[in-house]
Amino acid sequence: MQRYSIVFIAMLLCITGIHGQQVSIAPYYGGRQAALSLTFDDGLEDQYTLAFPELKRRGLKATFAIIGSKVGGMIRSKQDRINGTNGTPVMTWEQLRKMAADGQEIASHGWEHRSVTKLDSVALQYEIAANDSAIEKNIGMRPATYFYPGNNKTDETVAFCERSKVGSRTYQLSLGSKRTLPFMKNYVEDLIAHGKWGVTMTHGIARGYDHFQDQQVLWDFLDYLVTKREELWIATFRDIAAYRKEAIATTLTVTKDKDLLTITPHCPLDAKLYHHPLTIVIDSKQMVDINPHGGPVSVRICSAQHQSEP
Repeated sequence: MQRYSIVFIAMLLCITGIHGQQVSIAPYYGGRQAALSLTFDDGLEDQYTLAFPELKRRGLKATFAIIGSKVGGMIRSKQDRINGTNGTPVMTWEQLRKMAADGQEIASHGWEHRSVTKLDSVALQYEIAANDSAIEKNIGMRPATYFYPGNNKTDETVAFCERSKVGSRTYQLSLGSKRTLPFMKNYVEDLIAHGKWGVTMTHGIARGYDHFQDQQVLWDFLDYLVTKREELWIATFRDIAAYRKEAIATTLTVTKDKDLLTITPHCPLDAKLYHHPLTIVIDSKQMVDINPHGGPVSVRICSAQHQSEP
């Protein structure tokens, strides 16, 4: 299947082999069969010193959910308090800025990591707003996604936490001390076989909660993911959540004038939040990436070799 990327709002493409007008939005970007978001919780320092370099080396983007009040400090587990140890170091704002500049997503995990189901409306508002403001002030952008401390949530708190965001993490698979490489590979193969969006969750890498007994398991898993890029869209939680909602909300108007097919997307979502390109599939043979808010795209049906012109 050939794929073309639309850079301008209006672009004329000459595409070979199109005989009908079956036009649809691909379930996942690039027409891939499934998707995967790698997510990391609590902003632990070795996510920056260990995981970030490995992700960057492979050209992978992930999502790091941080607790604003803990940035630059320590996180103490129950076991740390029992043992009298200091806990696990947390990334600094400078380290988070470097990751964000590389395209890694910085998400919210709450200002103090408090369970949203145990907060009244005032406390919940503060838990969300304080962290959003801190991330915007120190990173330069407001978080677009929210991850629930302790994975505790209700329909009501989900609706509240997703205000002015593209989504929140409501399901995940933990990756850590108990996972093996064969298990993780089987998980990905199942995603691809069933066209699903998978979300992994990792805390500690070399230390901290549920850290890997052998870090190489995680690096080998990342190597494996690279081999699956043609089938699996590996992207931040924000990008996949935005794409999925855009794909559902966007309608297409398709008109044909002789050999010219004009596709106009209509996306009612807020363009400031929802601006990931959508992949349009034409007759199951050609793919075109378009801006969901960008106006019409014209596709010329012809037998000659394709060419593009503004």
